[in-house]
Amino acid sequence: MRKIALLAAAVLAGVVFSSASTQATVVFFDDFNSGASAAWGNERGNWRADGGIYDATNPNNTPTTYTSVTTLPALTDFVVDVDVNGVNDGGVWLRSSFSSGTINGVLLVTGGFSGVNNGLYWHTVVNNGFSGILNNGLVPGLQGSNVHLRVVVSGDTYSAYVNDALLTTLTTSLFSSGHVGLYDFSPITKSSTPRGQTFDNFQLSVAQVSVAEPGVLGLVALGLAALRLARRGSA
Repeated sequence: MRKIALLAAAVLAGVVFSSASTQATVVFFDDFNSGASAAWGNERGNWRADGGIYDATNPNNTPTTYTSVTTLPALTDFVVDVDVNGVNDGGVWLRSSFSSGTINGVLLVTGGFSGVNNGLYWHTVVNNGFSGILNNGLVPGLQGSNVHLRVVVSGDTYSAYVNDALLTTLTTSLFSSGHVGLYDFSPITKSSTPRGQTFDNFQLSVAQVSVAEPGVLGLVALGLAALRLARRGSA
């Protein structure tokens, strides 16, 4: 019985002292209403924030446009939320890097195919070398529409949601951390707005694990268990 009581007390102590919760903490946000945040690198593409939206004035994929949140260079697991206006051909860089013109990372393409694809797909990029098209998830009528895009990166899994609906995932172990950024290759033609695809309300969140303080009732229960154990030991 004494061993059982000891075990029960230990289990109770574990429950009391190890309660934890995971919450998402916003680490970066830009609505572009006052121009672009100074954190944006504008590495390639001559990006602008005008009229509360963000895009490249020189959209291209040879070489590929790139602008990253430079203040967060080593993101591992995170969530990207962004409004994409006039979907055409652009995307989001994930766990990426840009050094002397060389890009590495995962690219989620929104639209694509020079503005005719109604879907989202992935590339892995190693030293400017692009993989083939990976896991193209289709959305009828996506071209030219305004959508909310969410990308969840956890471990080796990348998940893309359009208007809160999971559309496509990618699994790769090529990159463990890096920058998050944006890509723009939308011309001012096709079915998007005259300005091409633009971005708004860009947000980055990371998971924070918080350990709860031991509750009063839990401490009382633990004390009673210890008292009973002491009485039985002295009997």
